[in-house]
Amino acid sequence: MRKLFYIEASPRKQRSASIDVAHAFLEEYRKANPKDDVKRLNLWDYLLPRFDGDILDASYAILNGLEHTDEQRAAWAPVEDIIADFKGADKYLFSLPMWNFGIPYKLKHYIDVIVQPGYTFSIDPERGYSGLVTGKPAAVIYARGGAYAPGSETEGLDYQRPYLELVL
Repeated sequence: MRKLFYIEASPRKQRSASIDVAHAFLEEYRKANPKDDVKRLNLWDYLLPRFDGDILDASYAILNGLEHTDEQRAAWAPVEDIIADFKGADKYLFSLPMWNFGIPYKLKHYIDVIVQPGYTFSIDPERGYSGLVTGKPAAVIYARGGAYAPGSETEGLDYQRPYLELVL
């Protein structure tokens, strides 16, 4: 059994185009993959740790190759749990609306928690950044109120799709 992790980033629920499309996708996915487990993470009902104080210090300790203090280790544990939950999936589905030409702040907060050196990416002085969550397909459902086609006058206003593609 494989695990699809569905990350829902719209607060609009019944009025959300991205959620409607995701539900249609999931209905067909379940038909095609009846033995797979689908886990849904509604970011609007999920309490993410604040990235300040000991958690932030713990992140910088990792970046600098330092050991965590007892306080940092305790603060960092929920971050490790969230990262492990994310990495435990075999496939990903994201559904999100465009907010102010970008992504909803709840999704940005989630990304800030899971994108950590040594956990989801590595840094090599010669090769640069490398992803550590590989070989796992991701589908993204974008909803937006305008058109941002390549080569159009509005293409440069789209910070939603390019940002999420960069992260993935």
